[in-house]
Amino acid sequence: MFSFFKFLQNLLKDLKKKKGLWFTTLAVLSITGIFLCLYILTHLTENVSKDVYNNISTNYMKNFKNRVFKKEQTLKKVLLPVESDTTLIDDIEKSNLIKIGEKISSYNEKFKKVGFETLQISFYPILNQVNQYRNSVNSVISSKSKIFGVEVLQDGIFYVYLNPIIKDDKLIGIFELREELHEFKAEYARDDMIFLFLLEERMLNQLSIKARNGKYREVIDTVHVEELKYDGQFFAKIIESEKEGYKNMLEVGYSVDDTYFRAAQKISDINGNIIGVIVLGEAVEGSGAFVNIVDNMTKTVTTVALGLVISILLFMF
Repeated sequence: MFSFFKFLQNLLKDLKKKKGLWFTTLAVLSITGIFLCLYILTHLTENVSKDVYNNISTNYMKNFKNRVFKKEQTLKKVLLPVESDTTLIDDIEKSNLIKIGEKISSYNEKFKKVGFETLQISFYPILNQVNQYRNSVNSVISSKSKIFGVEVLQDGIFYVYLNPIIKDDKLIGIFELREELHEFKAEYARDDMIFLFLLEERMLNQLSIKARNGKYREVIDTVHVEELKYDGQFFAKIIESEKEGYKNMLEVGYSVDDTYFRAAQKISDINGNIIGVIVLGEAVEGSGAFVNIVDNMTKTVTTVALGLVISILLFMF
């Protein structure tokens, strides 16, 4: 070990005698050191950015799940006075479908009057035949249990709450309360965020011709968007990224460009089938946008670190 240090000392002495070679060696080592430091710093800051984006996209999806849970609780509360309507329950027991229809219509009119445009209640009588209705309703009939989830129905895409009506341990009917999934758009807009739902192409046939034709636009060859209900600039950027960019967004869970940050996740319906993709986003414009904060933070760290490296190297000379 001692002989090695002795060798280094002798080498340095020889180099200093040959000033041209000495400065050339220092310059090469300095430049190599700068680039090595820059590479390490760039790699570290990129990893920090990815971690931040991953955490934020995860929080976006947690927030969405919380909103869905609140939606379920809200629909339960809205349905409570309907379940407590003894006159309506008596008419259901007597199978007085005309009076039931009139009462249900009056509730739907009240919903619209107080501003719930897409909130709607329906009633399903219990018939004698097997498989009376769609799968979710039939499931409630067989299990006599409540079900909540999203469904693609003929007239649109809804969050649906199905509640069995039981009197004297007997199932006498089912209440359905539903609200359009697109209502989340207004909720997110109030928080300066963007909500988008992309429907799987194979689910388009579940919609009626009236609900489908002329309303949906292809985003990528496997998903479509109801064009007039969402921010055109927001989904246009997804179209620009093409199939590879869309695929990468789903795999990573997020994507960032010069205009938007997006978090994406596939969504399953009430029966467990994947029906589309939820995309949540935020514009990166403005110094207060978190994407700019992350970007500025990494640039500042890199600049400061580079300044320190150069200062140290200058001090060496």
